[in-house]
Amino acid sequence: MNTANFVLKNTLFSANSGILQKVFTRELLLKTIVFMIILGSFWSCAENGHDNTPIVKHVVVIGFDGLSPNGLQNAITPTFDKVISEGAYSMHARAVLPTSSSTNWASMIMGAGPEQHGITSNSWEKDNFVLPTITQSEDFLFPSIFQLIDDQKESAEIGAIYHWSGFGRLFEKGAVDYDINPESEDEAAALAAAYIKEKKPTFTFIHFDHVDHGGHEYGHGTPEYYKSVEKADAMLAEVMAAIKASGMADETLVIISADHGGLGKGHGGESLEEIEIPFILWGKSVKKNHLLKYPVYQYDNAATVAFALGIKTPMAWIGRPVKNAFVGFDLNDDYPTTERVKGPVILPAAELNKRAGGLFDESATIVMENLNNSGEIRYTMDGSMPNANSTLYTKAVTTSENGVVKSAIFNKGKIVSTVSEAFFRVKNKSMTAPISYEVFYLENLTSIPSLENKRPDAKGTCFEITSDEVKEEIKSNTLVRFRTNLQVENEDRFTFYTNSDDGSKLWVNNELVVDNDGDHGVIEKNGSISLKPGTYPLEVIWFNGGGSGWLNVDYKTKTIPKQVLPTSILK
Repeated sequence: MNTANFVLKNTLFSANSGILQKVFTRELLLKTIVFMIILGSFWSCAENGHDNTPIVKHVVVIGFDGLSPNGLQNAITPTFDKVISEGAYSMHARAVLPTSSSTNWASMIMGAGPEQHGITSNSWEKDNFVLPTITQSEDFLFPSIFQLIDDQKESAEIGAIYHWSGFGRLFEKGAVDYDINPESEDEAAALAAAYIKEKKPTFTFIHFDHVDHGGHEYGHGTPEYYKSVEKADAMLAEVMAAIKASGMADETLVIISADHGGLGKGHGGESLEEIEIPFILWGKSVKKNHLLKYPVYQYDNAATVAFALGIKTPMAWIGRPVKNAFVGFDLNDDYPTTERVKGPVILPAAELNKRAGGLFDESATIVMENLNNSGEIRYTMDGSMPNANSTLYTKAVTTSENGVVKSAIFNKGKIVSTVSEAFFRVKNKSMTAPISYEVFYLENLTSIPSLENKRPDAKGTCFEITSDEVKEEIKSNTLVRFRTNLQVENEDRFTFYTNSDDGSKLWVNNELVVDNDGDHGVIEKNGSISLKPGTYPLEVIWFNGGGSGWLNVDYKTKTIPKQVLPTSILK
């Protein structure tokens, strides 16, 4: 029973019961009924969350694979800068885990995360997956923004231009009118520009892959990587010029973003460098030069497209439109995105995947730098997180022991930066290298094969189990086996970690403790084993299938913080 009927029936009941006092005058009753109808309508709209009134007629999403906020901040990018000044933006939007391409491109167009759409890695295929989608638009595929627009917009023109062929398996082919996989970024920009000018599409998705190539080949944060970002700026300029030349700019929303950032020559992990992405909006009804102060997630991209085009989204989507980017939509929340200044630089500084610090003879000197104009550095050397009571850094520190240094910038007693970390290892100058290694050149490596009856192509010794120690030997389809002995003085529970690109495995006393096998980017996995005092054989096998590779091995115990496996406990 609705509220108006309830009021009317109770009024009549009062009269029929002989109650002399008039409960409502006729005028008041009519006003009450009208008010309740309006209120009911308001509640209905509130429940729907959006009345599906379009804000724009056209949306163009431009995705740059591997584009990090760091890239935009350090490369010369006049077009990106202009779009940002004319629109709304965040440099702290977050990708989903794992920070791999398939998982994040899927989340961008599906308004949901891998827990919903089931695309959990780059190995996902319709005939090869582990987690089935929770709902589907076609066999084995979660509903994407392409399908929703096709279902709800009569005669909508929809196009997908994607430089990486793998993107083509992530959306419903029947929903798209223009579907093409160019061979280069230049061709992708030219085809996208021509398509926009000719068709004036309702929805266009453009994917560029070359920035990711720059990250993998040269490393994120390198001059070559920044050059690839500058090339992206030229591609963006070409697309933006086409939007304006088409005559549809006044009715268009442009969204620019990425699938992930990167660390070293890879991605796939959980670091801030890998998970933070830019999110930029430009066009009709978008606020000008507006910093988005509240969190934005990868799956909010598709939800924002749907909001702008007046598309109803399914309950299975978890993405929310970034409404506060638009004029007339303001947000007031107690938990905005935390803005952090740059963390301290600990010297020797990190380089690509190599962490700050290093291995030194007899002693190490620790130097820290504050790159900000304010604040002070506080640090610890036992692996604990720094706080306002931690040691104040005033000058270089010398140590003759292994140490895990963590430091941060503090201002008025509060931490205001990310936490920087460095690992310092100290050995006796006369120490003999305790690790032997064997190098095998094989074919078509996608996992660690049996080495039975295989002879190594090279041998040597080294001080640490890391790819840096054998980098001169590494090329595509290379496998390395490291062997040493672990010296345990006190009974403890040991946790070992391998951080590798591609696969790796670690054995202690012939027991497999860490299985990080497979063809993948830099990923860390761990395992634990209880050991009594004694000496135990330790073996690590790692392979690089193609491109760049990486390996490092860490450990911790109940009393020792996580750190690089040091030479001091190897024999």
